[in-house]
Amino acid sequence: MENSGGCLFLLAALLAFLFVVSAAASDDLSGRWKISYIVQSGSPDDGLAEGSVASLSEKDYTLQGRATLGSRGDGYLIGCCEGSAVRAAITFRHSPSLFVRLTGSLDGNKLHGNFTASCSDGSFWQGIFYADRLTTSGGDVINPLAADPVSFTPTDTDLLPDLTEYIDPEANWSAQHESGVKEIFVIRYQRNTILMCRNVPMIWQWWL
Repeated sequence: MENSGGCLFLLAALLAFLFVVSAAASDDLSGRWKISYIVQSGSPDDGLAEGSVASLSEKDYTLQGRATLGSRGDGYLIGCCEGSAVRAAITFRHSPSLFVRLTGSLDGNKLHGNFTASCSDGSFWQGIFYADRLTTSGGDVINPLAADPVSFTPTDTDLLPDLTEYIDPEANWSAQHESGVKEIFVIRYQRNTILMCRNVPMIWQWWL
């Protein structure tokens, strides 16, 4: 009987642990969210009445993703979450460019807090926002609003990752010595080039 009681205690502890883990996992913000803006002050034409749909990905407390604003689909979102506190910024890059800053907190499948927004034409708004989760990170629908068609414009060319070239100075130096060229050593840099430096005292460290 005593052994049976110990097993029951361990089982209860295990279930409690699994509950805590699953509760923590549910706080992951990955998925699709519907954001509503309530303008309290700023320019007469709020420009935010249609709200946003944001597609978020969370990793290591960091947020990134895409966002719409009415018919616009050119928004790029970055942010972070610490506990229930959430901060994010959405940049709509096309003309007129628009920058939206969100500061709020998570409560289950809802976010709420304050926002400010500024536009390249000089307009400015501030107020409060509410966000409802539409889908989970796996695409499971939580809110029927997720059935609404949402499109994001293709990623701008200058944001697409380019192939990265790695330059090894030591290999370059050795090749020059083998070819008999010893007086000139040139390293040419271009975008997305990483210079690989080896930890050899007094030789390569100053190139870092």
